[in-house]
Amino acid sequence: MPHLVIEYSANLPDFDAAATLAACNGFLAGTGHFSEADIKSRSVRHEHFMVGTASDGRAFVHATLWLLSGRPENVKQALSRGVLEAIEQNFNKPDGLDVQLSVQMQDMERSTYAKAFL
Repeated sequence: MPHLVIEYSANLPDFDAAATLAACNGFLAGTGHFSEADIKSRSVRHEHFMVGTASDGRAFVHATLWLLSGRPENVKQALSRGVLEAIEQNFNKPDGLDVQLSVQMQDMERSTYAKAFL
């Protein structure tokens, strides 16, 4: 915990997922809310996608940050803004595309979350 999943459309060939994940992990570690080794992030490139009803000219990057439940709303808002800023700082908008960047916070129930260290 936390778990960060960054999804993006395949029509962003220059999207640097590794650099974006590193920037987001750096931000999250720097907040003091998490142990650095507990931050797990990954990216998923979507070959098949749609944004609205247009067949082309649109793209997206969407991050979901999963946190254990119980964090105050203001903390979640700050985390959401920080992840969005980290994505924006590592994103070069391609010409000819309308791109939407978004972040969603998702709670994981503490009572049902299980974790093992091996």
